[in-house]
Amino acid sequence: MKKVLYSLFFALILSIFSFNAFEAKASDKLSNRAEAIVEIGKLLGLDGTQKETQFKDVPKSHYASGYIQSAVDKGIINGYPDGTFKPSQELTRAHVAIFISRAFGSKLPTGNQAFKDVKKGDSAYSAIQQLVAAGITAGYPDGTFKPNDKLTQAHLKTFISRTDSYLKTGKKPTTNNTSKGNGTLKGTVIWKYNDFIGTKGDTGAVIYLFPTNATYPSYTKQQLFDWLEKKNELKDVYRTLADANGNYTFNNLPAGKYIAVISSKNTHRNVLETLNSHNQLKTLFGEFNYSIFEANAMTIFKHQIREIEISDKSTVDFSADFGYTAW
Repeated sequence: MKKVLYSLFFALILSIFSFNAFEAKASDKLSNRAEAIVEIGKLLGLDGTQKETQFKDVPKSHYASGYIQSAVDKGIINGYPDGTFKPSQELTRAHVAIFISRAFGSKLPTGNQAFKDVKKGDSAYSAIQQLVAAGITAGYPDGTFKPNDKLTQAHLKTFISRTDSYLKTGKKPTTNNTSKGNGTLKGTVIWKYNDFIGTKGDTGAVIYLFPTNATYPSYTKQQLFDWLEKKNELKDVYRTLADANGNYTFNNLPAGKYIAVISSKNTHRNVLETLNSHNQLKTLFGEFNYSIFEANAMTIFKHQIREIEISDKSTVDFSADFGYTAW
């Protein structure tokens, strides 16, 4: 009994520590304007050698001085009327849209996506339209773009990665579903209650379904937490719960490729074991989004991940037997 209680206590402390460490990482490391120019400069192949700049707040000794002055020379940035660039100013979605558009605008498509909080006269309007049309970013389920939302370093890397992908392929990232029609995904999720009663339905287990042809926004931490607490839904992510018998069904799914995740409700994984991240889902959903999803739906609870394909009028079975809980 002492050994069981000790293991439970240790696992709980470890999970709290890991969660808090992640929280600090996600909330503290906001990106800034200088970091954006460095990332864009690298993608452009600009000269990053430190040099004198035209901005009074960017001396030659600044780590990004070379990229910043090179970006000025290319017409990507022009700074503020007071002669500053404000390199440490926190980066917003509007900032990065403007920077990317000025750097690669001739290679990006135009668009006309309507957003409640982006007007045609706004300085970032055309840039935002280009990035959305290229699948580099997207709006939110409530019809907004949130141009003034601040970006973390993970957000910035997602923007840059998707820009690079579009420039290389001329296509929206992860657009690979060409099948037509509708099909069904269903399954049964069970766990081992004890040796006397045996298995039971994993009532409340959550089944997530991520289409691989979707372009997922970089959601805010609060939006992701609200989603995980079932207070809202995310565009293009399917979700359902296992019923009292552990059964679940997704009907009328558009044919195509998906990544399905079953997260147990009644069994916990051994948190001392290495958690294998799913790299395709991380790339698809976005590193920042995935980190929060993994920490809350996969780190503590037993889970299974499978790549599936739905075809017209077909039924795919994805079931899971999680056995005993680890603690």
